[in-house]
Amino acid sequence: MKISIFLVLLSLIGTQDTINLSLQDAIRIALENNRDIQIVKKTVEISVGDIETQKGIFDPQIGLSSSYTDGEFPTASTFIPSGTINEGEFLAESGVTGNLPTGTFYNLFNFSVARTTTDSDIVDLTPSWTTNLGFTIGQNLLQGFGLDVNLTPITVAKISSEISVKELETTISDVFLNVETAYWNLVAAKKNLELANTILDLSKDLQRRNEIQVEVGVLPPVAVTEAKSEVARNEVGVIVADNALKAAEDNLKNILAISITQKIDATDEPTTVVKTYDESQTFNEALEKRPEVAQAKLDIESKETLKKFYSNQRLPSLSVQASVQLQGLGGSANPDRLSFGDEPEPIPPQFDEASDAFRQLAETDFPTFAVLGILSFPIFNWTAKGNYVKASADLDRSVITFKKVGDDVELDVSNAIRAIENSIKGINATKVAVELAEEVLRNEQERLNVGIGTTRNVLDAQRDLVDARFAQIQAIVNYNIALARLERAKGTILEAKGVKIKE
Repeated sequence: MKISIFLVLLSLIGTQDTINLSLQDAIRIALENNRDIQIVKKTVEISVGDIETQKGIFDPQIGLSSSYTDGEFPTASTFIPSGTINEGEFLAESGVTGNLPTGTFYNLFNFSVARTTTDSDIVDLTPSWTTNLGFTIGQNLLQGFGLDVNLTPITVAKISSEISVKELETTISDVFLNVETAYWNLVAAKKNLELANTILDLSKDLQRRNEIQVEVGVLPPVAVTEAKSEVARNEVGVIVADNALKAAEDNLKNILAISITQKIDATDEPTTVVKTYDESQTFNEALEKRPEVAQAKLDIESKETLKKFYSNQRLPSLSVQASVQLQGLGGSANPDRLSFGDEPEPIPPQFDEASDAFRQLAETDFPTFAVLGILSFPIFNWTAKGNYVKASADLDRSVITFKKVGDDVELDVSNAIRAIENSIKGINATKVAVELAEEVLRNEQERLNVGIGTTRNVLDAQRDLVDARFAQIQAIVNYNIALARLERAKGTILEAKGVKIKE
């Protein structure tokens, strides 16, 4: 299984020093660079490898072995006065063993050939060749019977791989939400700095006008002092806003995994288009599309598979086996073999050549058939019972977890919709507050110009306007973040950003 991520790629537009980032640009960079996404991608690759590993339990095993022995062996035979036999043997063996998903096991082409030499007088052939060819097949009838049971490791590995894909989707969704949150916070910090500079310019302009009016005797000297104090205060505000902007930039760069020294600029404007949602319909959509819900369902499927497996393991082990053995013998007559007459009896012609041992296998001259039944079971069976109890509890826990995930999804959707509604109210309220603060500032400025107002009243009106505009910026940003949170809560944030994960 390969994971492919498709995204409409947008080119970055910027100078050599500063990268101008749209939100979609930031999403693309995060998809390519973010460390959390890279880590989970590797987890997916590991899970794919685990599937291949589990398939190995059905790999046929070819065995090859050979040996040579040469030694002296004691004997009490009266036909060998020395009491010693010198014997040498070369042995070669091969076979193919394995298991099938049905619970069938086999040992095929179990072939052996031995060449033996001896100085014993009571052996008719030296060197002698003996051959054996066996075929054995068996079937588990209770424990280990059936496809479902024997494919359990592969099935669980496949489900785990699907879960890892859902984890990847969850991680990407979280990263996209973090990117969008950091992006809009950067936009807010940028606008706040612009506003701080604007109010600084206004306070400096008021200081200049007050100095002129003090010179002509319209205002008292304290008006200049108050204006200078406000300039100093606003200069501090600019410093604070600039630091906040740099912190917001660094936070976004950290998520995007780009150099902390790289300058970036957010170019998108937040939306103020009002969107409404039906909570019940949105919740149903979230249950269908949230990766966490799918992941919880897959976990239940995995635990059900394991429960069935451990249920089967409680059964006795009963198997039936059938085997066929073919044998062959051949070699050269022992010239020193024992004889009770003038000449030793001749070797039967079917055994007097080495090739006879192989011919007899081919012609199945000496077959042996066997059928075997094996039954075994532990007296108390504690291990199998304990594993089944654990598997049952594990399944129950997964079911409860699935229900909890549903509850959490419903809460996420409800909170996200409420945040959107509150943000819309905040935008409307701050819009009115800005308009009223602007009107108050105009009135206070006019009163100051005609000599019936005070500098303090103008400064207070400027501060109120700044606070109202700050609140308006934050309300708009909160609305855009709330929209992103709802997409995350619905499980549609990847779709909204043009990203698809395919297996």
